[in-house]
Amino acid sequence: MKAFRAGLAISKNSFSRNRIYLLNHIINSVGSFIFGYIAVSIWRALLGDSPETSAMVTYVMVNQAGVWITMFLPYGAFLFQKVNDGTIAFDVLRPCGLIYMTFFEMLGHVFYNFVFRYIPIFCLGFLILGVELPALNHLLPYILSLFFGFVICYFLNYFVGLWALKFLNITGGQAIYYTLMNFFNGCMIPAEYYPGILKQIMPLTPFAGTSYIPTYVYLGKIPFLSAFAIQGFWILILGCLACVLTAKVQKTLQIQGG
Repeated sequence: MKAFRAGLAISKNSFSRNRIYLLNHIINSVGSFIFGYIAVSIWRALLGDSPETSAMVTYVMVNQAGVWITMFLPYGAFLFQKVNDGTIAFDVLRPCGLIYMTFFEMLGHVFYNFVFRYIPIFCLGFLILGVELPALNHLLPYILSLFFGFVICYFLNYFVGLWALKFLNITGGQAIYYTLMNFFNGCMIPAEYYPGILKQIMPLTPFAGTSYIPTYVYLGKIPFLSAFAIQGFWILILGCLACVLTAKVQKTLQIQGG
């Protein structure tokens, strides 16, 4: 219980730290909505007045809001910055552990994004573009699936952070992460539009668990138990891998700054 309270305190500090840049984030949110509007316009031009159009508009804009929860997270889960300024030396000595502490720090950041980015973008999509609200029986499953998507994305970002701990540079790890995420997360293109065997492979990847699966739960196209099975599997695998890699990397930790 004491460790949980410490985690909540870390999340609160992370949330408060982000509020300093609120105006900048509001501008970013407007830009994000415009990007979603452009994507929606392209899909409307392609699909015309077909029955799929409304569902695709909702799919794109729910994902556009959701990427601030499950994709656009701090580089390397804050670890890269801490390696550069030397504060990582104190973090690895804390009794709660690096994974636990970093998770709650990211959680505070994501809750801030939910309040000041996800909700405004979603509301603009609802008011201007006609985004459909979820059915009541899909709302709670969607929220849970979105949270699981965040956990998966946290671990993927954490691995990028471990890359920084090992190599003192984030460029390579970040490039691999963004390439795979943009290709497989299905943020703008659902799995059925992928070519060949990729349409079967894509929904089973951890990257799809961050955007494609939560939004399909929102639309009622994937049963929650099926979504939970895929997301839960990857959370377990990535969590175990994070523990193993953290133990190995901390033995050879190098620190800059300080």
